[in-house]
Amino acid sequence: MDPEPKFTFDLNSTTAPLGIEKKRIFLRFTNLTTDETPTAWQFNVRPTDPDSWQKASVEWPGAGTDIGECDGEPDHFYCYLADQQYPELMPAPGGTVEIPLNIRVREKNEPYEGTFVVTAHAYWDDERSPDIEKTFTLKIVDDSEADLSVIAPDVKQSVRVDAGGRLEATGPLNPGETGAVRYQIVNQGRKPVSGVKVTLGLPKGVTFTQPPEECATDDDGRSAVCTYDTLALVPVGADTDPKDDIHSAVELVNLVTVSTATKAPVTLQGGTVQVEGLIEEIDAKSDLVRTKLPVNAVAVPAADVDASDNQDGFSVVVAARRSGGDDGGSGGGGNLPITGSQTGLITGIGLVMLAGGGIMLLLARRRNRLPHA
Repeated sequence: MDPEPKFTFDLNSTTAPLGIEKKRIFLRFTNLTTDETPTAWQFNVRPTDPDSWQKASVEWPGAGTDIGECDGEPDHFYCYLADQQYPELMPAPGGTVEIPLNIRVREKNEPYEGTFVVTAHAYWDDERSPDIEKTFTLKIVDDSEADLSVIAPDVKQSVRVDAGGRLEATGPLNPGETGAVRYQIVNQGRKPVSGVKVTLGLPKGVTFTQPPEECATDDDGRSAVCTYDTLALVPVGADTDPKDDIHSAVELVNLVTVSTATKAPVTLQGGTVQVEGLIEEIDAKSDLVRTKLPVNAVAVPAADVDASDNQDGFSVVVAARRSGGDDGGSGGGGNLPITGSQTGLITGIGLVMLAGGGIMLLLARRRNRLPHA
């Protein structure tokens, strides 16, 4: 009888619209154990029919993106990740790491559908796990709607807000301390949205520290629905001027507190972030840049090319306090710089626009190089 698997993996999206050149997707690698962390892991990507990938393919992002040591052709490759070089990409027990990949669209005129295979294995000290192999369908569809995606890393560090409004990591997250749920939303489709609705759920034992005014929370402080009626997001391809007020992506931060009754170490699972684009029903055209909805407008759900990547899960990793003292402020995680203005963090949420054609690379660089809250 084969042993129970110690890990699993999945992809957050494998569908992209005609008319774009690239879509960022993420390989989610989840540690299923309760007390072990892998020392290394590897994944391989290959098409089932190499000729079919002349129209569209899945590739590693290439130079400038830390996703391990990769080799092979960009669209037929493997990546090896070891804890000595990439400790931040080793998932804690019960945790998940997300590795950025690209869908490269070469077909310009016709929809396309093909399949590809991802194989992965992991090392636990000197033990190599059996391979897990999954086949995915890659679709290029003729759909001119918006295509929102969201990514949310696990919460691992305690944070505080410094005098300049920046989040500062203060060490491992302990019971009774505050962490930050960070998630990034990007419009990878062909049509803008005029606003965004976000639904958040926290694991048991975690509550919102101070919900922002845009959010309605339930009585136990673990669920929130946040409506940003005027948060317009244009397609990535239309976001060409980093100095203007038109943006294709946004990062949001919600401060959360772990219950003092939590028995650590433990990974609190079940956190979710779900996003939905909004559009206006109005009598006449209005500019995307505005401070409030027109009086004759109401925001309604927008169509989405691929809703499978509109939701992401996260866990809250709680560390046991070190014996002999409080390590809450001595971890020395350093500042967590946020691209753009830091206005609003002190009220419990940070709203940061990420502009320009380099947004996809920026998403990967932030996830893999900065300390995660």
